[in-house]
Amino acid sequence: MANDVYHTMAFAETQDLSSNSNKEKLLNNLDTIYTRTRNISKENSAIDTENLFVPNLKEMMLGFNTEKVNVLTNGIDNINWKKIATFKKTTTYRVLQELLVNMKKHSNCSLVVLSFKENENQLEINYTDNGIGVTDEQLISKNGLHNVENRIHAINGNITFDNKSNNGFKVNISFPI
Repeated sequence: MANDVYHTMAFAETQDLSSNSNKEKLLNNLDTIYTRTRNISKENSAIDTENLFVPNLKEMMLGFNTEKVNVLTNGIDNINWKKIATFKKTTTYRVLQELLVNMKKHSNCSLVVLSFKENENQLEINYTDNGIGVTDEQLISKNGLHNVENRIHAINGNITFDNKSNNGFKVNISFPI
């Protein structure tokens, strides 16, 4: 991000900002830097795991909506979140955040669906997007996805990545409530 700030400053110093196209490019660069900074701040902030957990989780997920990407959730309000331990809620939040960040960076999708379901004292979360998917090699080398896997295993959960489908990227997560 420091490089982005430096390049934007250099652009502002060397370009004619009375030109509408240069002014627009500068504003776009500043908006990108602002958004990334805000996202970093949110990624590292404390997570309210009590009364505001579900509204904050929804806000985080829906914050990835853009003109080109639609993020939909299903079943989140049917989960009894009060039964779920604090550290598992924090893990859920961070895992979904990481999946959505990866989606934004790599997937080129237009639709993401996150489904939540309680099933025999297990929380099941299914992530699906209609993007380009990943190869086995990419799956192995993706540090963020490795972190997601480690977080889920740390709460005695299971995670499977479905990269065999030629229809985007799918992740199935389950862990004991």
